[in-house]
Amino acid sequence: MSLLEKIQSNTCSLRLQKDWLQIYTCPVPTSDFLSFVGIAEIDAPQHSVLHLLYDLDAATEWVWKTREMRILKELSEDQGRIVYQLVSAPWPLSDREIISQSQGYRDPKTGEVFIKMTAIPDFIPENDNYVRVPQLEGAWNIIPLSANQCRVVFRVHLEPGGEIPSWLANIAVIDTPYNTMANMREMVKREKYKTPLEVPFTRSTDEIDKNYKEFITE
Repeated sequence: MSLLEKIQSNTCSLRLQKDWLQIYTCPVPTSDFLSFVGIAEIDAPQHSVLHLLYDLDAATEWVWKTREMRILKELSEDQGRIVYQLVSAPWPLSDREIISQSQGYRDPKTGEVFIKMTAIPDFIPENDNYVRVPQLEGAWNIIPLSANQCRVVFRVHLEPGGEIPSWLANIAVIDTPYNTMANMREMVKREKYKTPLEVPFTRSTDEIDKNYKEFITE
């Protein structure tokens, strides 16, 4: 069972609530760093959100504190892609670089999409100017609600590496989902994202992690 599947709502705290967004922070066994669960109602089709997520050239415009994001390798047989991400850290901390595998799944019955992200920190040599994030587990779930609305669930836990106090990192654990999802909400309105993007998903209901549903109250 993955870390994200182990996180239960009865151990999490609701930290922010708006009419379109809820953000929870959750303790993680064996870690001083909190994870987060962000749940947003987006007034755009599911395919617009997917198009944005796969448009890495635009990531610096909306993914919070991201200085750079690019594909390192496209993998074969629906295994997804290896992605490089450089994230700004507040002074005097060093910026963090994240190397992760991103892989997508679609439920053929419901249309729900699940994109999981897993750190592979040794994929390329480390850069002495940055701190390599040693551990990350994350996911996007995009659930169609209607032709022009979807629910987006964004979950992440990471170990930031290097010297960083947990209290400081745990502040960003709210800023990251809030600003990222608020920016997403505006970005998906752009004309370019109205066009569906062909993505090679693995068609498997078994791989879609849906335990986030216990956080949602209709």
